Amino acid sequence: MFLLFAAVVSAWLLWRAFRPRGAGPLFSQRKHWSLLLARPMADAMGVEGFYLPACDHFTEQAQTIVRAALLHQAGIRSNANDEAARAHFSTTLEQQWYSLDLQGLTASDEPRAAMAFACARVAFVVRCALLMRWLEPDLAWRVLLLNAQRAQDCFDSWEDFGNAYKLGREQWVAAFRVDSLGKAFHEQQLCQLLAPGNGAWADIPWHTPAALSPALAR
Repeated sequence: MFLLFAAVVSAWLLWRAFRPRGAGPLFSQRKHWSLLLARPMADAMGVEGFYLPACDHFTEQAQTIVRAALLHQAGIRSNANDEAARAHFSTTLEQQWYSLDLQGLTASDEPRAAMAFACARVAFVVRCALLMRWLEPDLAWRVLLLNAQRAQDCFDSWEDFGNAYKLGREQWVAAFRVDSLGKAFHEQQLCQLLAPGNGAWADIPWHTPAALSPALAR
């Protein structure tokens, strides 16, 4: 009985940790975790409803704000219509998502920093493409969870990931590559995300639960 009670309490505490204060219903813990990788970019772009299941599409104003940046990041021509964007994502995303922002590294790029930057950008682009209705939910979440698992495997903590992301963005911009999804990310912003009690990353376990945990076939 005591073990059962302890398990219930632990589950409740973990749920509280994943639930922002004052927020409405969230995705599952795994899905919500996968979106938190994009927190620096979602904050910089002011994307509303990024973490809420009830938000299943962008408003017309939001579409106007992020459209050009998303098309650029996905390698789609700037005047492409929604149908062309859907066709591009449906035929290339699952085969190419893991190489986005990693295919053009320079000899001086620090690999772990580049990986953190790529993980954040993939999380942001895929969630936004879903809100643009360019992606089917099953495909979008499959990529988001795989991207989250990649981040968990490559970094040890939110602090480790945040520091690597900061360096990754700096080296991306220093090489004159266009960062169309976000603003400068400084030590102050990282400290705010990690601040105990109110930081978006502060109370979220890095390794628990796993972002992707396949069940054994029976």
